[in-house]
Amino acid sequence: MDDVDKVLDALKVHIKKEIVDNYFADRVYVEEDTELLRQEVQDYVRDMASLGQRFMALYQALGSKEACARMMAVLKLEAWPFYQEYGKLSPREQQDLLKDTRRHGLTDFRRFRHLVFDLYERLQQESVLLHEAYAKIQTHLKLLNEDVNKFNLSYDFGLIAAQMEALDGGREESMSGGLLAPEREELSTRMRFKRQKLTDEQLPPAPVLPPLAEIKGELTALLDRRYTP
Repeated sequence: MDDVDKVLDALKVHIKKEIVDNYFADRVYVEEDTELLRQEVQDYVRDMASLGQRFMALYQALGSKEACARMMAVLKLEAWPFYQEYGKLSPREQQDLLKDTRRHGLTDFRRFRHLVFDLYERLQQESVLLHEAYAKIQTHLKLLNEDVNKFNLSYDFGLIAAQMEALDGGREESMSGGLLAPEREELSTRMRFKRQKLTDEQLPPAPVLPPLAEIKGELTALLDRRYTP
């Protein structure tokens, strides 16, 4: 083997190593980004559960199904978020929803009104944060799937095998070890990443709630009907 052959062999080894190194570096990146998305979804689901607790506390504060119906009409929500979950709670559990809630006001009616206002304001603020988190996750999902598509196109096993074989003068066994076509296809499938999907069940959109200032007049009228001091 002369010096030129040695240089060519060294170059082939370098190119093969670069292909393998790039493959694993990009694979780790996609795996880590997928895990990051999973964590974001987990955090979102946890925060949605917290929002559910606030909705249920609001239902308990309103005190009747009729008052809840009027509240949902003010909010223009046909579906009552978490109301079924609220109905499944025992009377004791429903009462406990408000046990740590601070009440203020000089009269019973003012304490009742401030209670509902305070609960709703915190509920609305959390819904805004959840909408922002939802949009962030959807953007992350889109970008991740773009990376998945790019990875699967760049690291198709058949293409990599062909590149390796070309470097070794077309010797098929150099990369695949003499794999049959079905075996190559199976390995190629296992090397690909699947596109990520999130259903509404996995990532439920948060209800859209108006700021308290926008509905305070209607809400006050509702509470006047609900409570007679």
